[in-house]
Amino acid sequence: MLNLKKSGAHILLMASVIGLAACESNGVIEGVSRGEVVRMEYQQGFFDNDGKLTLIMPNGERFEGKFVQGSTSTDGDEIRIGESSNDDSWVLMDSEQRSSSAKALLLGDKGRSMKCEFQFSSARGGIDDGGIGECKLSDGKKVEVVF
Repeated sequence: MLNLKKSGAHILLMASVIGLAACESNGVIEGVSRGEVVRMEYQQGFFDNDGKLTLIMPNGERFEGKFVQGSTSTDGDEIRIGESSNDDSWVLMDSEQRSSSAKALLLGDKGRSMKCEFQFSSARGGIDDGGIGECKLSDGKKVEVVF
């Protein structure tokens, strides 16, 4: 086992973990509503199953909210770094599996709301790996997206 106790490697590993946790992905999705292009922008943290979503309709109406990628809990795999009997050991566990589907609720700046359902191409890659989706506005109109 690799002993990181009181070493420069310990500090480097901590900085790397903190740095990865702060990483965020941003992107743009284009969709169609009644033949007109709509624009969706998203932000999602590297390890997060949720993120922020903004949709701008062709008429300029803006919807903002949150999307959540489904997940299930599992016992997961365990990786040990350091001595197993030592309090300075690190244990990293993967106790969650992501789903390839997600839902979103967005609130508009003109009083309407929107509920979206997405099917991602990859559960692991989430929204960054693309997929398809449909959003239903509170007045019954639909927005279809391919990303």
